[in-house]
Amino acid sequence: MSKNKRQSLAEKKQQLVTQIEQQRADLTTTSRDWLQVTEPYDRSWQVFVSFKPIFIAAAGLVSVYILRRPKRILSLGEKALTTWGIIRSFQGAVKTSKK
Repeated sequence: MSKNKRQSLAEKKQQLVTQIEQQRADLTTTSRDWLQVTEPYDRSWQVFVSFKPIFIAAAGLVSVYILRRPKRILSLGEKALTTWGIIRSFQGAVKTSKK
């Protein structure tokens, strides 16, 4: 290999190493920014996960309640659907009156 060729390869290698260093610095900065932006969500998730045993116990109690009184739960479901339908009707009427 000629001296000129070796020198151009060394320069190319140095350019690539410099580019990699710059990309690593950019990645570090971007990841720090990302962690700052998502910090509130991470804290909320940690609070939610800390209540996991309570949710599991509540789900067990609700399932026992449902097994003992299935008709009552079905009637509550029907009431919820009816209420949702009424709310949707009101929203449609309000939107129509605004036009």
